[in-house]
Parts: sequence; C-alpha cells; structure tokens
Amino acid sequence: MKEHLDEYRYVHSLGVQKMAASLAEIYGTDVEKADFAGRYHDIAKCFDQETSDRYVRKYGLDESLIGNRSLAHSKVGAAILEHEFGVDDEELLDMVRCHTTGKAGMSTAEEILYVSDAIEDNRGYPGLKALQKLAREDLDEACLAIMEFSVDELVRKGKPIDKDTIEARDYIIDRIREKKNKGQEK
Repeated sequence: MKEHLDEYRYVHSLGVQKMAASLAEIYGTDVEKADFAGRYHDIAKCFDQETSDRYVRKYGLDESLIGNRSLAHSKVGAAILEHEFGVDDEELLDMVRCHTTGKAGMSTAEEILYVSDAIEDNRGYPGLKALQKLAREDLDEACLAIMEFSVDELVRKGKPIDKDTIEARDYIIDRIREKKNKGQEK
C-alpha cells in the first residue's frame, strides 16, 4: 500500500481501517472484511488523471469517470482489487466501489466504510468527535449527516452531484423514516 499512496493517504487508509473495524464490531458485520476494505479503499486515490483514465478503459468502467479521478478512484480501486488482487467477495468490492458516493440499497457494511472514510481519527474538521459519537450510536443518522454535508459542499463549490449520492441520500432518509415509524408503532 505504501508504494501506491502518499504519506497522508496511507495514514488516512490506516485510520479508515481502524474505524471500519470498530464500527463493524458495533453493528455486527464482518470485522475482517471491514478492516480489509478500510485499508485498501483508496488504493487508486493517488493515481494521476492519465493513469486513472487508463484503468477506467482497461476495466470497461463507465465512460463518465474519464477525466474525474476523484469520482473514479473508488470504482477503479474495486476493479484493481478484483482483477489484480483476486478479491472475489462482491460485498467487499461494493464497499470499496461505493465509498465515495454511496448508493441506494447500501448494506450496513457499505455504510460502515462510507462513514469511516469521513470520520476516521486523522480527519481534522470541527464536529468530528460528535460525528464519531453519532456513528457509534446511529449509523444511518451519521451517514445522512455526511451525505448532506457532501451535497452542500458540492453545491457550494459549483460541482455536479453524482446521481448515486442523491439516490443514496434518499435511501438513507427512507430507512431512517421507516425506523422511526416502526418505533412509533410499538
């Protein structure tokens, strides 16, 4: 890993690995899978644009990823893990594949990696500790808070919002609403 990532991204990946394993333990998902996905989720993050585009073409990924390395890195990373490292666990590959945008129908494991990427201990933004606490208490609420922040940031910067992020946010909102409705029925 160290040879593929700069120092910041390497330390970040170790932080995501630790956070994902911790959240997997709390939420009863496969700790080893979360640990592995956390460690390798950004394997393609430090590629330059030309390298990223080459991998998009090599693995037949969506052409919309050409020229968009920040969005492509998760899809390229999953393809590298599958084709070059022999990873055949679809849930693990999906965890890596959707850690940037989320997706509708996210599994708990996928949500854990998505959230862990945003809240690992090496992040340094205001409210980090509160968000970490929330993630340990209600993964869906933490996921929604992160998604809403991401959408707001993209809007503020005038950048397009990936449809997967909107669909993921809507899915999480519906899931939270369903939990609340079930709680009221009891």
